[in-house]
Amino acid sequence: MLVFVDESEWPKPSVFSGYTVWAAIALQPQLSKDFSRELFNLERKFWQINEPHEFEIKGRMLLNKRALTSPKKIEFVEEVLSLCKGHHILAFAVGMRRLEEQMLAGFSPEESRIFRVYHYLLERVEAMLQEDYPNDMAIVLLDSGGVKTDKRRAIAFGNFLYGNEAGRSMQRIVETPFFVDSSLTPGIQIADLFAYALAQQNLGRREAKLREIGERIREMEWRSNRVDVEYPLRGFKFVELPGSLAKEDED
Repeated sequence: MLVFVDESEWPKPSVFSGYTVWAAIALQPQLSKDFSRELFNLERKFWQINEPHEFEIKGRMLLNKRALTSPKKIEFVEEVLSLCKGHHILAFAVGMRRLEEQMLAGFSPEESRIFRVYHYLLERVEAMLQEDYPNDMAIVLLDSGGVKTDKRRAIAFGNFLYGNEAGRSMQRIVETPFFVDSSLTPGIQIADLFAYALAQQNLGRREAKLREIGERIREMEWRSNRVDVEYPLRGFKFVELPGSLAKEDED
């Protein structure tokens, strides 16, 4: 199973007490090539491009307040969501504030936050594989943020899988994440779109079209079918929701 992960945070540049959503999509490898081809066909239809790398799906570009007044952008997003559902994409997301205080002994606040994100996301991916794809492994792909950022996140990934009791219990997560260029990786672009939509909703934006798009994303949320536990896992976990409205940058 291919698991693409990307983050949307507010405000930018990052500040303590800001809010972040990490979204992940799970795509079956045998469907990946067909999905990428059909997504490119959509991009070519709407944006008259000749090569896939000429257009990058970005939530901020397609779903900011001004973009929601563009019928062309809305139609494109709706067709992308239909394509995702048709290829059985499953959605996961974790949302939380960026805190100044140290949450885990021996880790900086930023390292602690990333550690927690991995914990919440990967336990859900692991549960999905156990229940629905017991013979598969998850390959995690992250948007590259440069050598230093990638190294920090890879270390946190390994520390979770090898140094945490919950991480050590996971048997279906490949131990090393792969860092990729988002402009060349459709799965990362979809994760970015999902992360932005969910983050903006959690930050308080109430446009009807954004709500409709959020509902369509939530239709793809993975949900456990277990009946032997009181609270079966779901793909989304929002640790705490911010109390103030998002003030959108319209650039």
